[in-house]
Amino acid sequence: MKRMLPAVFVLAVAPTLLASGAGSMPSMPQQQRSPHDQAVDYYNNGERRLEKLTKMHDEMKAATDPQRAAKMQQNITKGLESAANDFERATNYDPRLYQAYSELGFTLRKLGKYNDSLAAYDHALQLQPDFAPALEYRAEAYLGLNQLDEVKSAYMTLFSGDRQRADILMTSMKSWIAERRTTAGGIDAQKLDDFAKWVEQRATIAGQTSSLNSQISSFRSW
Repeated sequence: MKRMLPAVFVLAVAPTLLASGAGSMPSMPQQQRSPHDQAVDYYNNGERRLEKLTKMHDEMKAATDPQRAAKMQQNITKGLESAANDFERATNYDPRLYQAYSELGFTLRKLGKYNDSLAAYDHALQLQPDFAPALEYRAEAYLGLNQLDEVKSAYMTLFSGDRQRADILMTSMKSWIAERRTTAGGIDAQKLDDFAKWVEQRATIAGQTSSLNSQISSFRSW
């Protein structure tokens, strides 16, 4: 469903972490580095993987050869698993690195592990309650689990605090509705209709009160 592969959320936090000296793997032995620095190394490794996967995902979506697209999907899955391992290692070295928990949630969600993804997002938000990327991405995991009340709540929180990400979530909700119209996905038709009406109402309100900024630097397109 969407994150332009946050190639753009990733970059919003990576510069800060890269400043810690993790632009490339350091030459000094790992055991001589602080746990935080080692966490940053793994975090940035995961970010670099996601940047590559973003490009691969775009290429896959544009591929006209089904076999090539399928092969690229396999490579994306393997890449996501490797990135998830990097982010998990980062959290092991520095349990306060909320960005790593958020990105771990992203990779797990893309792997279809929605409950594990929610746990990672929840952890990120326990550490940083106003971290908008995790709020929005967690809402995407809620969509995958058909937990629509939680999606609505997340949207309203973002609408009042981060209109750009609220607009991103709006796009995902619309895509999710269109997908569920063709594949039921375990949701009651009436519940889907009610949610679609709510989304339409919120979209009308959003259109009347457009956000001031049209650019967002931390969003992946898948």
